Amino acid sequence: MTAPWWLAAGLACAQLGGDPDGAKGVGDPAGGRATSRIAAVTVYRGQARVTREVQVPEGDGAVELIVGPLPPRLLEGSLFAEGSDGLRVVSARIAPRAAGDDARREAREHEQEVARLEAEEARLRKEAEVQEQDLQYLTRLEGFTGSSLGKLTDVGRLDSGAVVELSRFVMESREAKTKAAVDLAEQIRSNAVAMGEARSRLRGPTQGDAVLLVRRARPGGGTVRLGYLADSADWTPRYRLRGEGDKAPVVLEYLASLVQRTGEDWAGVAVRLSTADPSLDAAPPDLLPLKMAGTVGATDAESSDDEASRKVLAELRKPVDMRFPQETPLEDVLKYVRTAGAGPAFPEGLPLYVDPIGLNEADKTSTSPVTIDLAGVPLGTSLNLALKQIGLGWMVRGGVLQITSQEAIDQANHPSREDDETGMAGMAGMGGMGGGMGGLGADPNALGRRLNRAAAGEQAEELRVAEGREPAVAEEEAGGRDAQGVAFAIEGSLDVPSRPEAQLVEVARVELPAEYYAKAVPVLTSRVYRLARLTNTAPFTLLPGEVDVHDGGEFVGRMRMPLVAAGEPFVAGFGVDPQLQVARRLIRKSRTVQGGNQVLTYEFRLSLRNFRPDPVKVQLWDRLPQAEGESAAVSLVKTSAELSEDPLYQRAARLDNLLRWDVDLPPGTVGDKALYVTYEFRLEYARDLPPPRFESGGLKEAPIGGGAMSGGPGGDGRGFQTLRPAFE
Repeated sequence: MTAPWWLAAGLACAQLGGDPDGAKGVGDPAGGRATSRIAAVTVYRGQARVTREVQVPEGDGAVELIVGPLPPRLLEGSLFAEGSDGLRVVSARIAPRAAGDDARREAREHEQEVARLEAEEARLRKEAEVQEQDLQYLTRLEGFTGSSLGKLTDVGRLDSGAVVELSRFVMESREAKTKAAVDLAEQIRSNAVAMGEARSRLRGPTQGDAVLLVRRARPGGGTVRLGYLADSADWTPRYRLRGEGDKAPVVLEYLASLVQRTGEDWAGVAVRLSTADPSLDAAPPDLLPLKMAGTVGATDAESSDDEASRKVLAELRKPVDMRFPQETPLEDVLKYVRTAGAGPAFPEGLPLYVDPIGLNEADKTSTSPVTIDLAGVPLGTSLNLALKQIGLGWMVRGGVLQITSQEAIDQANHPSREDDETGMAGMAGMGGMGGGMGGLGADPNALGRRLNRAAAGEQAEELRVAEGREPAVAEEEAGGRDAQGVAFAIEGSLDVPSRPEAQLVEVARVELPAEYYAKAVPVLTSRVYRLARLTNTAPFTLLPGEVDVHDGGEFVGRMRMPLVAAGEPFVAGFGVDPQLQVARRLIRKSRTVQGGNQVLTYEFRLSLRNFRPDPVKVQLWDRLPQAEGESAAVSLVKTSAELSEDPLYQRAARLDNLLRWDVDLPPGTVGDKALYVTYEFRLEYARDLPPPRFESGGLKEAPIGGGAMSGGPGGDGRGFQTLRPAFE
């Protein structure tokens, strides 16, 4: 709307005798301040969307309203507004708030607070210096007492009472002075923290007001909604699981640890918690072509028209012997590469440049060790294999062999384009409602390119097949395990003040049906754990988060909640059951030769004891070695009890040679009445091969975490151990 239009409207309103307050505030911000309140808040990860209800006074025509103050942590470009019946928001903007009397008074108070704290710091440091001098004096006095005592003893004039009194004075004074010094140090630290906070408040961002231009289609007033995003707000899910015996359901308390540091208090508001990202584009990313680079070198510089680059690539194709069987610093390997490429084209060696930014991205240095021992292999191939060990690669640009990170190479091979045809650029025109949401997040096209690059790496792993090995085929899952965009509305209204510490609020409380059982993995631990198979009967998803587990009113430990959809089962651990015992023993092992193979035979016995008065369902786990390739064969010869017929176990863990027995353990199985499970397996390999090595890791199921319902006995795959079998 132009200025002449507003002038004409104002004159017409005056001539018709309309309410002078109807247009009050047009060009006069002080006269149009509106009443508003925070009605609702949606807290995302890292920011919050705040919605205010703004009262519009009665009258005809347009009115300019001032709403504020807005919070200091307001995100630029996030202001938006929407009207209601008969009220239309024409525009919304943020006007800097003038430094009035209140603002100036607040600034003076902050300055005075900083000055007071600085004076207090000077006083405390002076006291600390005096305390240090007093302690030094006591040290000298202690030395004087010792030397005087020796002299008086020599001349026979020792006054034991005076010596004792002086010693007591030294010790008591030292104790008092030391305590005072410690107290002063704590006061200095607290004062420094307070001074930092005061200085932060002094130079904090200036608050502003929102200016709304509202057109009224009818004389009556009403409310419009003003919204904005503020950072320094966050939430994380927390849980409590409370079990009460083997028959009762488990109570799940869904909590949220809420951080609110936006600078404005939320009083009596409706709060929603969301995992959505308001900065993300609403449209899905476009799928880009999956390009396949050549197998020579790490880049597509093969097709370069640069003559100097083609010469470098020609040298990299020449076979050389790269002999570094021991760990060698990267810089020494690169010196060899430079000299290996020396010749008529490059008398002083290959032009080679090490990108320091690339090294930093890969968290490596020029002294990072590599090992390689190849003969008659192209120089570029050997170099690529050596660099790959430390997350680096090479590319040729402008006639220079560049050593840098894989990320830098990917960006060089597939540069981003500013004029991508995809995306939702047209959405930028939504600013008529006060700026829309433009400027909140990264370019959606760039986000799509990053997703495509990440997916390309995962697909490369899928498509890679090692020579002589069958590819591992992962079990298909229905949907991914990403944290989904879910929201939770907290019942009632909350008061959430802006303060540094997190605030714990309850989101929901539900009862989950529980099926209890015990789990024993004697190859890992002699403890037997009590678990419960639960089903998420809540109408919402359980997000990954920390769980405080209570059993019978006692805290038993913390675990990690996996991502659990509504209606999905999951497993929770309730600590060690001290009334159940498990043991594992090797009964027999032997080695024989059959034909050209060595045959190793093992027999193990597992024992379970139940000191409880009731029967217990127990999952008993053990494992066999898993052979890779055809160099060795492992077979389960016999077992005294049938393995579990659980479909999930048979489909997943059993294929990894993990053994599971589902045992009904009756009461009274103690002493020589223990329940025993025995099994025998055979390991066979060519007798001209060395004894096999065993690596442990990658086990699939923990009581909580990793996946909601997995098929393995537990463990996280860290800290591989390599062992060789021993024979008596």
